[in-house]
Amino acid sequence: MLDLGWQEFMVIALVLVVVVGPKDLPKVLRGFAKFMGKARGMAREFQSSMMEVANQDEFRDVKKAFDDAKSGRIEDLSSPMADVKQAFDEAQKDADLDESVNSIKSTADDLKSATAKEADKVTAENAPNNTSSPKTVKDSASS
Repeated sequence: MLDLGWQEFMVIALVLVVVVGPKDLPKVLRGFAKFMGKARGMAREFQSSMMEVANQDEFRDVKKAFDDAKSGRIEDLSSPMADVKQAFDEAQKDADLDESVNSIKSTADDLKSATAKEADKVTAENAPNNTSSPKTVKDSASS
């Protein structure tokens, strides 16, 4: 953390003796030691709680997937992806999306066929009567 040699400690000790004085130096050092002990205890507690969270199964699986992706082992990602796909399939079954999609498709097909029948019917009604020969049409056009 702090790389202090004996020379740095001597300078710090000299400054403490000059600033605080030799009479109050033990009290200051004791207070500083208590403060540092509390700070280290809080840091240790924080670190242990973070390690506890990091060791949970969900985070371990995610970390493994990221490590595999970083190392280029894409094949190892197939098992977590299979779990995701299985969960997605289960959610899809729960939502009955397949039935809804099939129902919509069948309704669309029915509408399409009904529309095609109506269009054929209208076309047949509006089509000119082709009983006359083309000569008659030419004859009438020339007259």
